[in-house]
Amino acid sequence: MGVNRMDIFETVEAILDSNNGEINGRTAVQKLVYLSSVIIPELEIPSYKPHYYGPFSPELGLALEKLVSYSFVDEVKIPGRMYEGYKYRLTPDGQDMVKIIKSDKPELYNKVKKVVTTCKEFCDLKIAPLSYAGKIFFMLEKHPAEKRKMSYSDAIKEASTLGWEISSDDVDQGVSLLEKLNLVKVVR
Repeated sequence: MGVNRMDIFETVEAILDSNNGEINGRTAVQKLVYLSSVIIPELEIPSYKPHYYGPFSPELGLALEKLVSYSFVDEVKIPGRMYEGYKYRLTPDGQDMVKIIKSDKPELYNKVKKVVTTCKEFCDLKIAPLSYAGKIFFMLEKHPAEKRKMSYSDAIKEASTLGWEISSDDVDQGVSLLEKLNLVKVVR
């Protein structure tokens, strides 16, 4: 991929590096890549479809599996009460790849880092707020740019058509994060 673009593998590695080399949860990785890709046009944007936790990309899931199988990223199971989760951590080889990204594409790396830092400051990269933000923006993106206006009640109704059950508080969390990322402007 060219110097002015960042492929999906580089994006995942930059996201992990932006949070001390690790991220808890596949869902968090999915949402951070999604939010980064809508903010930074130079990122390779995998296709997304509605999923329980918001926009989901099978291509991104495959890319993450490849990074693990090629030993650029470690996948560590985290036992849970209801289900197990995963932590993704850069390996030494992955850290070497990030050094190349930082050298070849410093502006793009810094833009990705800014997205991750903003999300970390807002919600400590917790899955629920990242998912709400992803869901809200995914719904807005379905509308032509000039019609990207939605009330909270409209968001709740539209979410239900995608199989998402969200409350007014959930919409508020998602919108607040999107505001911090300068993706939406709320008229109060």
